[in-house]
Amino acid sequence: MQVSSRKRQDVLVVSLKGELDHHTADRVRRYIDHRLENPTIKNIVMDIKNLTFMDSSGIGVLIGRYKIISKRGGKLGIINVNSHIDRIFQVSGIYRIIKNYDDLQQALNDMGVY
Repeated sequence: MQVSSRKRQDVLVVSLKGELDHHTADRVRRYIDHRLENPTIKNIVMDIKNLTFMDSSGIGVLIGRYKIISKRGGKLGIINVNSHIDRIFQVSGIYRIIKNYDDLQQALNDMGVY
């Protein structure tokens, strides 16, 4: 699992590559939480274009970060969802709390970054 991030104003854009499962979830969680120590981050966009697999541990990572960002009055969005991960998100109901955007620009616009 490779994780990288960049900040665009108050948005943390996190890119995931590989498998987000019980073996890698804790490392991803720690990586994101370390960046969320910056109080100016209000929103997160997760770019999962290169995510090849996700299990319930990965869903837990997303929900946990959603809770943190929600307390700041922000949003967590997802971009570049492949059909396999989309099916997992549909079955889990994650789309009820986390928005799926067409691309990064759409997500940033929705989060007030132009």
